[in-house]
Amino acid sequence: MAFLVESEGRIGERDLLLEIYSTQAGLLGDIGSSINRIKLIRFDGRFGILRCNHTRIRECRAVLACVYAIGGARTSIVVLGISGTIRALTEKYIPELGRLPAESEHRRIEIEGITGSIARIRGDEIDISPDDQDMTKGSDTRYLGLTSFDLDGERDYADGTSDGL
Repeated sequence: MAFLVESEGRIGERDLLLEIYSTQAGLLGDIGSSINRIKLIRFDGRFGILRCNHTRIRECRAVLACVYAIGGARTSIVVLGISGTIRALTEKYIPELGRLPAESEHRRIEIEGITGSIARIRGDEIDISPDDQDMTKGSDTRYLGLTSFDLDGERDYADGTSDGL
């Protein structure tokens, strides 16, 4: 389950998790909490991924909807979407979590008719977010996939550098 935290203050991962567990216990009790099996997979201060029992999606959404404050700051948790895998969830709803580290955020690719920002690199494959969004129109993704064969020259790594970073 992908979610967005809107808050008046800065929210830490530990504070968020404690508030979710507390709300869950108050709403569902001990037995309901153990059946839900909520686990925070990733949280970056704004976007997050939560895992729960697939048969208890409604209960998990209710728990998140009932969170109203974390650490004294008014807070709202909005569910962005649900998917069966973390990879699909990240690609569809919160691509910000799958991006490269901050120092690489502004890397660009420009080859014959395709320009865009590098979204992520996996081995000799890269995904770019094209400047022309019409290139991905009609598909359910925001990215174009490229391999080392698509890039100019004979380079060892898909991002077009000899160091692979």
